[in-house]
Amino acid sequence: MSRRRSRIEIPDEETELNMTPMLDVVFILLIFFIVTTVFVKKTGIDPEEPFAEQAEEWNPTILVGVNDIDEVWIADKPFEVGEIRSILQTMKDETPEATAVIEADAEASAGVVGDIQLIMQDLEIKTRVSTK
Repeated sequence: MSRRRSRIEIPDEETELNMTPMLDVVFILLIFFIVTTVFVKKTGIDPEEPFAEQAEEWNPTILVGVNDIDEVWIADKPFEVGEIRSILQTMKDETPEATAVIEADAEASAGVVGDIQLIMQDLEIKTRVSTK
């Protein structure tokens, strides 16, 4: 038995790929990564760091600078040592697993650097002092 063709011709549909859902997913992923990115803040000074024989790579989320006249710099602003606890607490609240580096000038007072380390230790922030 042979089949007869229908007298009504049904045109073939062109198949198109709908890109709208894929673009939505891409934009949602982009927004997610922008929102969850941790940005490293600069200290505001470029201290002359002491030299160390062995140095490890460390990727901090908090940078604190101390210059040769014992000014403490965080996010391009100078502070007194007594003022930084609340600032560091706020930064710790933003990033609970925060790590920090103290970039101290070679001529900076060891007492100021020690005080900053004690504050960070009290706030449970892992800290290192940067060297060359």
